[in-house]
Amino acid sequence: MSETPAEFDLVIRGGRVVDGTRMPAYNGDIAIKDGRIAELGQVRGRGRREIDATGLIVAPGFIDVHTHYDAQLNWDPYASQSCWHGITSIVIAACGFGFSPCRPEDRERAMQRMTRVEAIPYAAMKEGMRWDWVSQREYLESLERAGLGVNVASYIPQSPIRGWVLGEEDSRRTDVTPAELEQMKELVRDGYRAGALGLSTDLNLIDRDFDGSMLPSLIASAAETEALIGVAREFNVGSIEVTPQSLHLGPDEAAMLERWAEISGRPVYYNAILQVHHLPGQWKEALNRLEDMNKRHRIFALGNAHRIESLFNLVEYNLFDDMPEWNKALACDMAQRVANLRDPAVRARLQHDLDFHTNRLWAGNWERMKVFESAQAQYQGRYVGEIARSMGIKSLDAFCEIALGEELKTLFLIEDLNNSEDAAVAEIMLHPLVIPGLSDGGAHTQFLCLGKYPTVMLSKWVRDEGVLSLEEAHWRLSHMCAAAIGLEGIGTLQVGMPADIVIYDLEKLAVTPEEPVYESIIGGGKRLIQKAVGYRAVIVNGVQTFADGECTGELPGRVLRTSAYVPTPAVAATRAPYTPIAAA
Repeated sequence: MSETPAEFDLVIRGGRVVDGTRMPAYNGDIAIKDGRIAELGQVRGRGRREIDATGLIVAPGFIDVHTHYDAQLNWDPYASQSCWHGITSIVIAACGFGFSPCRPEDRERAMQRMTRVEAIPYAAMKEGMRWDWVSQREYLESLERAGLGVNVASYIPQSPIRGWVLGEEDSRRTDVTPAELEQMKELVRDGYRAGALGLSTDLNLIDRDFDGSMLPSLIASAAETEALIGVAREFNVGSIEVTPQSLHLGPDEAAMLERWAEISGRPVYYNAILQVHHLPGQWKEALNRLEDMNKRHRIFALGNAHRIESLFNLVEYNLFDDMPEWNKALACDMAQRVANLRDPAVRARLQHDLDFHTNRLWAGNWERMKVFESAQAQYQGRYVGEIARSMGIKSLDAFCEIALGEELKTLFLIEDLNNSEDAAVAEIMLHPLVIPGLSDGGAHTQFLCLGKYPTVMLSKWVRDEGVLSLEEAHWRLSHMCAAAIGLEGIGTLQVGMPADIVIYDLEKLAVTPEEPVYESIIGGGKRLIQKAVGYRAVIVNGVQTFADGECTGELPGRVLRTSAYVPTPAVAATRAPYTPIAAA
């Protein structure tokens, strides 16, 4: 008697299903066929492959709405480290940054910008970028041709658009002609027709161009940016994304967000609500403003589920650029940077910023800044404040002297950059208008390690602290993320939905190692990483990409496009051949 043929490609048996809708979890099976969920409940048909999920949680794959994997996807189609923590879909081109549209002669400038603003190693981009595109449509097609291990959605970044129309050098002028503005609007339309979500932009002073100057998106007038945002009304899809000038959501930023929501007719989300030490209670004020804005418009904030710490040296670091005198002193060539830090007058101005410039990310707490790695053994592992007292000098002077002692290569650790108060973090993450995320994946590779947030959310806030239920956490990590930014048709385990799924053991779930470590990357650089244990399987469009933390080598990811997408005939055969940067 012949065996009954398999009805499904994959069946997941006997797991505790948390479907991402906030409905109560249940024990059951999930059948998958042709990349989508075909049946739920008690599945009788066989699968060509089956996974026993008894005792495990089965949930929608997580959606990381704020990443900068635009470069890394060229050499790492799985978007690590996001993929190690159950993320099956990512969103790129946040904050108005990206690599399309980009003319061949502007590629070098584009990489230099991303090295400064997002600390993506230049050598990695130089070696790993394919550069077989010019337009945003071609860039997304390039990702698909090369293969993806995660799903990828994209915003339409403002800075490359301004650089394309005005020329990279002229993109620093504030005035534009009506014809130039119309050309910018047409490029935004091109992005929508390529399936992108909507305009992304950055007005924050912490983010600077390669030479420390303002980004094109910050130079643009309010009227210019609003004209581009208004294109959204022609398509009625997606959302608008922004990093405001102040990370602390004052009344001016709130008024701007409401204006943008009105102009676009779409949700707006901004980065980010954080607990910051030098502005106690600021996060509560931000939540109150967020609630008030949502009486009239759809506006969301991004939050993070864990303490944020940062490694840095003064050879390449931009997180002090939000303080004007620090930007002036450090955004220059190495010789001038050293001369600046030796100058008592410059040091006095740096101290003035710390004393009086409140619109900054770092609190200025020398007692929580540690010498993490130094050739000067007498300082290793000690806090700058304590070193200063032992030397009988001011903390800022001690900091400068330590860095100058080894050509600014000293690696410091800020232990309390943001979010060090658990009670504040919990309240932020519980708020119905705060999207979990802020991995910044692919960026700040040597200094920040934030991709672990889903694992922290589930292991700490669900299992250990009981702040969130499983149902609430999975709704936030998946469907809420998609719905808030206008990603269509993903984020839940329902019949007909894409089979993006994580299977994990809640009791064993943990970040490993507990503190970030360095690993080598393409181009001879390094990055901080933290992986996870407890994930038994990660499935993207019905195909398993990770088994017990090990990559399967499968590439089932796809570009996630909105309903505004307009297909065009294949262009690969007619596109001009790739020209190496050196020959451009």
